[in-house]
Amino acid sequence: MGASGPNRLPLLLAAFGVLLLIATLFHQFNGVPESWRTSFSGDGGDRHHGSDSHTASRPSFYEVALSYGTDKVTTHHYHHMYQKYLSPYRDKHLKMLEIGLGCDMSYGPGASFYTWLEYFPYVDLYFIEYDAACAEKWAANTTDATIFTGDQADVDFLNTFMEEAGTNFDVIIDDGGHRMNQQITSLETLWKAVVPGGIYFCEDLQTSYWENYGGDRSNSGKKKTMMGMVKELLDDLHVGPGGHKRKHEVSVDMAFVDCMEEVCAFVKKES
Repeated sequence: MGASGPNRLPLLLAAFGVLLLIATLFHQFNGVPESWRTSFSGDGGDRHHGSDSHTASRPSFYEVALSYGTDKVTTHHYHHMYQKYLSPYRDKHLKMLEIGLGCDMSYGPGASFYTWLEYFPYVDLYFIEYDAACAEKWAANTTDATIFTGDQADVDFLNTFMEEAGTNFDVIIDDGGHRMNQQITSLETLWKAVVPGGIYFCEDLQTSYWENYGGDRSNSGKKKTMMGMVKELLDDLHVGPGGHKRKHEVSVDMAFVDCMEEVCAFVKKES
């Protein structure tokens, strides 16, 4: 038989006292502890994307990039995208490739090189540069990176690069020649070099509307442009039973595409 009403009274009073004590402690410590909130939210301590608050006391990506004068934050506003996706990598060991050392910039190469080295203390940094003479000239100043020289629109060169450098890049950034065949070929070929959960960025997408870069000024859709490919990739991400035919093989393991002014991020599925 169950306990009678009077016998349950001490138990009820004890339970009420425990609840009152917990409520008092939570009020004293301003609510749920941060570690509990993290566990409840499902983020965990090893978040892969999004901004992180623990780096707030250090210079932001924008501040680091601005100190070196890179056009990523002067002419362009890529810091919004990079701060969003790259801040979780800041204190991790990562392997990163940027296409374009900056040899064609008026201020010369090195601005993004020094930016990445300061922003990522544990980066294994690679560059692909078309201008071999420039890369050789600056070799003494870029010893903290591995530099390959070749044409990013040359599939054979890109395959050779992956054979030598590997296919385990956490981050790839295309800041190369900005021509349609270069941007499209690089994404189609180097996508296999991005690790699951990794990110491929393509900058300077405004050239998709510049005729001297092979773009389509009228935006008619009659020319094959990088922005045209982005739109087709978004279509591919909606392929389902009875849906349309997939246009790009890279979309098979692509989780999502995120774009802002002049730059897109292509994120690979975790696995």
